[in-house]
Amino acid sequence: MLERILGKLLLLTITLVTLVNGYFVTPTNAQDQSEYRVDFSGVSAPIPVNIRTGPTTSAAIIDRLQPNTRVQFSGWTRGTSLNDYWTSSPDNRWFFYENNGVKYYVASAFINGNPPATDQNNVLVSYQVTITTNIPALKQAYENAIRNWNNTGIVSLTPTKNAPITLGEGYARGYDGFGWWQSNGSRVTGGTVIQWNRVSNRNAAYLEALATHEIGHVLRLNHRSDYSIMNNSWLTRITAPTQNDINELRNIFSR
Repeated sequence: MLERILGKLLLLTITLVTLVNGYFVTPTNAQDQSEYRVDFSGVSAPIPVNIRTGPTTSAAIIDRLQPNTRVQFSGWTRGTSLNDYWTSSPDNRWFFYENNGVKYYVASAFINGNPPATDQNNVLVSYQVTITTNIPALKQAYENAIRNWNNTGIVSLTPTKNAPITLGEGYARGYDGFGWWQSNGSRVTGGTVIQWNRVSNRNAAYLEALATHEIGHVLRLNHRSDYSIMNNSWLTRITAPTQNDINELRNIFSR
């Protein structure tokens, strides 16, 4: 009897997770937030200031600004609130700059300088993602797909380590890939898997189209029957979102 109960519990556990890269993983949470694109500069506090991979104190520290360093920023967003170094007032803004397409974040609380008035048309919906596959062709496909969606000017996907959204590989029967999302308020659960053992068409263009399509599902896009990267029949002919996809993103995120 005990063995049967344990067997049922094990089966239930396995059905609640997905096999990715040889590991059982569960979907993770991502923050649906806005980023504001605007160029400005500021000077860091007279102490070393952490540079992080995301707008939160739990994000990895990848470097530090030396005291009184002027930094050119390309935008800002909101995240963990910290007390301002000079005024002790709470400040939840985080400034970011980019290098080779990767964003780096510094808490506004340690920067003497402010962005100018923000153009609301430049507000981006931001997600952090991690590419978990080590297959070169598939990794390149995901990188291209991230660029494709970022080029829409509506969303901003930032590759980081240990991000809440994972873009990976799987080895199961069924479709070539799948993407999913589930929201609970501003919290979003999502990810993508491309079934590497099933994909027979492994040319670069198709893999890019497939990765773009599956990330589209993470961005809440459904299948379409018209000219769209979300239309399966177009995946062998286009690789990037079409104007129909961009219009749908605008509707979803009210941009």
